[in-house]
Amino acid sequence: MHADEARVLLGFPPDTRPTLDQVKAAYKRKVWETHPDRFPVHQKPHAECKFKLVRI
Repeated sequence: MHADEARVLLGFPPDTRPTLDQVKAAYKRKVWETHPDRFPVHQKPHAECKFKLVRI
């Protein structure tokens, strides 16, 4: 994954340079939003794919 892709995935515009604290906060927020345990059983496979994308 390239830096621009990672920034977009975390919700930053591709041409910005977020601080380390901003990146940490965005990462924690994305992990919380996409964690498979927060979804019903029928949506878990899709949630797991999104979660793994964030975790990479």
